[in-house]
Amino acid sequence: MSEKSTKSFSRKDFLKTAGSGVILAYFGISLTSCSGNVTDASSSTNVDTSDPNSPITINGDVITVDLSRSELEDLNESGGWLLIRDAQTLLVNIDGTFFRAFTSVCTHANCSVNWQFDGSNFICTCHNSKFDTSGAVTQGPATRDLEEFTVEREGNTLTITK
Repeated sequence: MSEKSTKSFSRKDFLKTAGSGVILAYFGISLTSCSGNVTDASSSTNVDTSDPNSPITINGDVITVDLSRSELEDLNESGGWLLIRDAQTLLVNIDGTFFRAFTSVCTHANCSVNWQFDGSNFICTCHNSKFDTSGAVTQGPATRDLEEFTVEREGNTLTITK
């Protein structure tokens, strides 16, 4: 015959356990909603711009991107995008040939490295502000659009001027 062991929970213990469950459920739902066609900055091409052989060079307010390099092959497709961390710049291929560039400093809380792209919106994952491919806010808490930079294309070379 086995003896049943019962443990009584205090209100404090119950709240700790229930609170942990709520937090885990919240993050589980949040992580699930990020699946699908959303890509984040860690899955976009990670280019070391300090490498002298990098396909991206930064010289003051001018960023040069060599689209012919294999490291940037995804950027050549419509919807391809890149976070250039060292230059705090988001770059997106709109239609296969036309590119736009914006500051990666979110206008809500100045986060600059936590970005995802769902094919039509940039999402700052610090507080989930969304911006379309023209830099306009589509969902707050941000209330101001992203600053856009000039992009010029000559062959396989993009020149972004901040």
